[in-house]
Order: sequence, then structure tokens, then C-alpha cells
Amino acid sequence: MIKSLNILMKSIFYFLAFLFISTTYTFANSPEVTAVRIGGDENKTRFVLEINNDITFRTLSLANPNRVVIDLDEVIWKIGPGGAAGQGLINNYRYGLYLPGTSRIVLDLKKPAKLSNSFVIKGKGRKADRLVFDFERISQTQFISGLSKPELRIKRESDREKSTAYSKLGKKVIVLDPGHGGHDPGNLGGVKVNGISEKNVTISAARNIKKILEGSGRYKVIMTRDRDIFLKLRERSLVAHRNNADLFISIHADAFSNPSVRGATIYTLTEKASDREAALLAARENKSDVIAGIDIGDEDDIVQNILIDLVKQETMNLSNRFAGELSAELKKAVRVRKRSLRSAGFAVLKGIDVPSVLIEMGYLTNRQDAKLLMQKETHEKIGRAILKSADKYFTKNSAFN
Repeated sequence: MIKSLNILMKSIFYFLAFLFISTTYTFANSPEVTAVRIGGDENKTRFVLEINNDITFRTLSLANPNRVVIDLDEVIWKIGPGGAAGQGLINNYRYGLYLPGTSRIVLDLKKPAKLSNSFVIKGKGRKADRLVFDFERISQTQFISGLSKPELRIKRESDREKSTAYSKLGKKVIVLDPGHGGHDPGNLGGVKVNGISEKNVTISAARNIKKILEGSGRYKVIMTRDRDIFLKLRERSLVAHRNNADLFISIHADAFSNPSVRGATIYTLTEKASDREAALLAARENKSDVIAGIDIGDEDDIVQNILIDLVKQETMNLSNRFAGELSAELKKAVRVRKRSLRSAGFAVLKGIDVPSVLIEMGYLTNRQDAKLLMQKETHEKIGRAILKSADKYFTKNSAFN
């Protein structure tokens, strides 16, 4: 008995020792950025990262304001809190984790510039490698003509496989996001009318819309949730990232103090709300994580700013194009607000490198809307409107998709 126990204890000891060694080895071999060097003037500037391991990277240029983005394999940053002033052509730079597996550096430019060269200088002995980026000044016209396509999605191997599988079938990927869920009921405006909460309306509608879209044979539809479960706002946007989505549609039902207000509204992302009502709605929707008891204090402001900054320009035009198509089709299908297209700073749309809209299908505080929003027929009308608008959007914007 004692002998068996000793053998067991030794086995556990060796296993833990092996686990410790393996873990230590993994951390030791994680790429680390240990220093940043910037040199040059406003005609030519060199940006250098000192890094202790092999790494892959890619760059792209963005306008309004002019920026260069460097995406790297995920690294450990040992160069400060997340940003610093630049030199020469670089006004300042920011960095952080963009997605799991991907780190990002954003260079804000003083003058329009292009990447003229990039290379690695291998370190001798124990010295770190140097990842070098050379920039040279160009005209604003040249800078605009060389902008990257609005395609920032990081394609992990699993994502590539999914994307390829769908593309072979000629299918685009649409992510439907039924708002709220679990211990976050959303607005309870419909409870007094017919006992329904927003989370029940959105999941029911999303399921029926999914059937319409997939029934066409042209789309693969993925839902952020397919049951009554809570998801943080960031987790919802990650579903679009992970599945290399072509469209992201967040589905909601509104509430208002005036019970006579009714009709659908379509929202896109912007930092400045189009009107006070849109701003109040965004503020309410953005509290979902807080209401559900989630601590959002550990979210890195610098990383959030990078994400919002990048998304704003690369996907806003495409989001607005789809919203325009959807508004036209939705008007034919269901009642919409007089100003059916609006914009605000919805957290669920932030950080998404996919054309995205948020649909408020109607008002649960209005007796007519509340009744219609729980009917399959209404969901199917909305689904057919989304289908027609998606068809038109992808046909007109095929170069970007």
C-alpha cells in the first residue's frame, strides 16, 4: 500500500515537473517586442522593432486620418503601456492585441507615406532580431491610390477552411446577432403589452430570418446565440471575426416612453450619434455587459481605440451601402420610422472589420408593433427584405467581397 502510494506520488511529481518545464518553455519561446527605434526625417523614416523570435507580419494603409497598420503574430509587449510619440513621418504609434493570435501596431502619419521596404536583420549572439520598416514621403493622391481594400480579417487556419468551403459553394457568410439573452432580458417594454421581453423577440426573429436566408441557397448563416444564453458584446463581434463573415446584422426591438411611436429603424456605427434618440439608444444597449454583472474595467482602452479607429474607415462605407439597400427593401415589407437610417456608437458594432448594421425591428412599447414582432409572418417579411438587400449589396460591391 505504502509502496503503491510512493509510486503514485513520484508519478505526480514527474508529471508536474514536466508540465512546469513545458510551460516555461512555451512562455520563453513566445515572441517578445523588447524595444522600438525610430529614425529619419519627414522625407524618409525608419521604424524598427526589436524582437526575440521569428514572426510573420503584414501591413496596410488607411486614410482619414492617414495611418499605416502593421499586423503581427501575437507578441508580448515589453516596451511600455501601449503607445508613444513618433519621429519623422510618424506622428505617434499605438499597439495592442487586436485578436487572439494577432497583435497590431497603428502608425499615425504626419505626412502621407508609403512602405518602401521591410526586412529582418538577424541578431548576432544573444541580441534580438530587428524587424525594419522603411517609409518614404509621397503625395496624398498617391497615398489614396495605394490604400488597402476594406479587408482586415485575420484568417486563422480554421477560418480559411470554413471560408473556402463556403466559397466553393458560392455562399457568403452572414452572422445574425439576436440581441441580449440569458440574465440580460433587454428592454421589458413588451411585458405590459403581451408579456414578452426583447431577448425572446430577437431569438425568435433570428431563427426565422436564418431560414429565409439559407433557404435561398446563397448564404451560410451563423447565429451568435441560438438559445437563451448571455453573451458579452465583445464575444458577439468575435463570432464575425472567427467565421470570416461578410455581413454582421444585430437584431433588436426598441422601447420608447411614447407608446404611439412604432416602426423599424436601421443603425450603423459612428462616433457621433445622428440624433439624441440614437445616442440614448446606443447608451442603453451599450450597458448590456454592465447590467449583466460583467466587469468591463479590464478592457484595454488603447486596444479599443485602435479597433474603433480602424473599423471606422474601412467598413463604414460598406456598412452604409448595405444599410441603404436594406432600408429601401424594409420599407416595402414592414412599417419603418420616418427617419429609418440612423447612426450611433453601438458597442456591439465596434471592433468589427465586417460591414455591420443593427436593426430595431419595431417598438415593444407599442401595442401593434409588440403583437406583430412575435409573429412568424413579420419575421419572414424582414427576412425576405434582408435577403433582397444582401443580394443587391453583394452584386454591387463584389469587388470588395
